[in-house]
Amino acid sequence: MTATPRLDALLARSARTHPGRTALEGAGESWTYARLERAVDALAARLSAEGVAPGDRIGVYAPKSPATVVALYAVLRAGAVAAPLDTADPPERTARMIRNAGLSALLTVDRALTGARRAVARTLGGGPGAEEALDHGLRLLRSLAPGERPAPLPAPADEGGYILFTSGSTGWPKGVLLSHENVAHYALWAAREFGLTPDDRIGSQAALTFDLTTFDLFSAAAAGACTVLMPDALRVFPRDVVAWLTEQRVTAFMAVPSLYHAMLQQGGLADGPPATLRIAAFGGEAFAPELLERYLRLFDGVPFYNLYGPTETNACTYHRVPADWTADRELPIGRGIGGVHVDVLDEDGRPTDGEGEIHVAGPVVFQGYLRGGAPEDPTVTAVFRDGVARRAYPTGDLGRIRPDGRVLLRGRRDHQVKRRGHRIDLMDVEHAVLELPQVVTAAVVAKDAADGSRTGQIWAYAQTDAAEHEVLAALRGVLPKRMLPDRVVPLTTLPTTTSGKVDRRALSGTAGPAHPEDVTV
Repeated sequence: MTATPRLDALLARSARTHPGRTALEGAGESWTYARLERAVDALAARLSAEGVAPGDRIGVYAPKSPATVVALYAVLRAGAVAAPLDTADPPERTARMIRNAGLSALLTVDRALTGARRAVARTLGGGPGAEEALDHGLRLLRSLAPGERPAPLPAPADEGGYILFTSGSTGWPKGVLLSHENVAHYALWAAREFGLTPDDRIGSQAALTFDLTTFDLFSAAAAGACTVLMPDALRVFPRDVVAWLTEQRVTAFMAVPSLYHAMLQQGGLADGPPATLRIAAFGGEAFAPELLERYLRLFDGVPFYNLYGPTETNACTYHRVPADWTADRELPIGRGIGGVHVDVLDEDGRPTDGEGEIHVAGPVVFQGYLRGGAPEDPTVTAVFRDGVARRAYPTGDLGRIRPDGRVLLRGRRDHQVKRRGHRIDLMDVEHAVLELPQVVTAAVVAKDAADGSRTGQIWAYAQTDAAEHEVLAALRGVLPKRMLPDRVVPLTTLPTTTSGKVDRRALSGTAGPAHPEDVTV
């Protein structure tokens, strides 16, 4: 059996077989595979000379650009673990990611240098970190004191290649450690399933911190295709996305349903998809049935895939939505991708034909959560319905398996919601609210629509004398925009159950109260 290649080896292979092909476009630049490979090799050598060792964890703190892609690949080529970071996050949150995942250095650019320095100052107790200027406008900032540099990862996690962060219930973002195999297995499968070739142009719209970009970068490299980086501004102004897809002759595109919805409502997609588009996919959150049906009519035969998977497994199931699918039918998340096993287990850990928790096993399952040292592995040994015991990740998602083997998603079993494709732990938001000095106590809940469907809205109820805008202003300093509550409701006291606990069920309700006086206490 052929071993799954390292992620940087996918690039090297295409540089050998398609050296003159365009590998990357963005910010007005065009890079061939040969040029990209040379730049990655040179930067990796420089990183090694600066003391970056195999197994080190290096943050990449920069807006998405060709230089950022070079940085990611160079970290991997140097044998280190790459951790993309969001420059829009508050410095304190970035500092928590640095400490939690044990990132010994950051790669950044001039545009993001101020934010990087602020985050590093917080990890170093207020002082600046040592800096080195590198090629392509990149800078290397030491983000941990020498004595705080974590020990090398133990086997089998020593093949770690990538760290992505998810919301954590303690208020600390959780670093999800993915091996080269975890990511490459999915990337290679997607390249085969979607029939990618060197003629394809993949539109890369998601932030590098979002797992959708593993398709944009690594599936493209596996096929020798071109990754076209969408300007970040278009995510804020979706009306221009369709025009960009057309101008860039994009042939493959993957996005969250929220963006597809905005493209349809604001972006001119009602006139039809770009002529060059031959494959489309969505993931990260549920697609509104009526809008999905409308898309299928607009796409008129363009294959449209539903991909499912938490950050801990990347995309692990897939379902090609039938062209004649209608909104009154169920939409499955499908079957496991090649080599991946998915099952639904009851509360006793046994396979069930009823509703249970979705478990995932196979080469996409991550190595564990990083908390400064060795990864903490939350997987379990589970016996699937074929009688085989496997290392499996309990996703926290509820589902049911249809007779045809396809899985239906039924919701969550914990305090997490999906918002614009990001998984957010409500306890993480609540922890931030509780840390504010003007708040006595608080409860953060997901707000449902009147019909009981999940809206992704987050409401914070706080016992405080402060006004809503004052609490929100304070939260903007500690939470990224995607995690900010839609509403903060100041109360004199929170409602409680007969046992004295906060009555979260009463607070979540269905149609949220417009005014504090509408809450019964």
